[in-house]
Amino acid sequence: MEQPSSPTWRGTGLTHIGLVRSANQDAFAVLNPCCFWIVADGMGGRAGGEVASRLAIETIAPFGDSLASHPAQSDPSALLREAIQTANRAIRGEAVAQPGLAGMGTTVVALHIAPAPSSDQASGPPAQATIAHLGDSRAYLLRDRSLTRLTKDHSWVEEQIRQGLLSPEEARTHPSRHLLAKALGTQADAEPDIATHFLQPGDRLLLCTDGLTKMLDDGRVADELLLAGPLPQAVCQALIERANQRGGEDNTTVVVIDCAYKPA
Repeated sequence: MEQPSSPTWRGTGLTHIGLVRSANQDAFAVLNPCCFWIVADGMGGRAGGEVASRLAIETIAPFGDSLASHPAQSDPSALLREAIQTANRAIRGEAVAQPGLAGMGTTVVALHIAPAPSSDQASGPPAQATIAHLGDSRAYLLRDRSLTRLTKDHSWVEEQIRQGLLSPEEARTHPSRHLLAKALGTQADAEPDIATHFLQPGDRLLLCTDGLTKMLDDGRVADELLLAGPLPQAVCQALIERANQRGGEDNTTVVVIDCAYKPA
């Protein structure tokens, strides 16, 4: 049977407190009708981290409707930037209103998938992903059994790696590996990194907090994405179980997004 030519993208998310922490400061949103997915990892004490990540999700998620109705031929980057800057103001405002939350912040990675412009569809890619992020929560692309990291951590150790002062192996265990250079709520100006990538049928995308990547290197993440089967829920479960098997030192949140097809 000929494959339908109308692709759609659906995600599934899962979060776990891990084996060490007393609270889960992660939060996520799966907005499949809008093709919009968000992951956040709070910081700043138990209450502060939970509040910051929740506020980030609650503030950014409503932009999904605007993104879904955005013209396909235009760039959604401005809307994503506005969403993240709005969340930054909300978090900072809450910290002022409640002094006990002073210093709270959160990472964020947000992914929107839109149909590719019609001029590009004929050449193959059915969609384009726009990713905005701050901090060390990540986005990955699995294509043809190869895993590519789509984001660069805003962290002290990542900067040391870029300067050739640390190896990736050294960074994984460095005592300053948790220090972030950027995050929502910690600075008056929140300027996210934003990038767009063309997608292909068969691609699989992953959003995750560092609770996963502290426990599993990219090779092991790729193995789980490949071996856990086609169902996103099973993949999410397998990733979290493996992170916990290797120590579960932090909260772990994952969102897996796959290309599916609906009748044309």
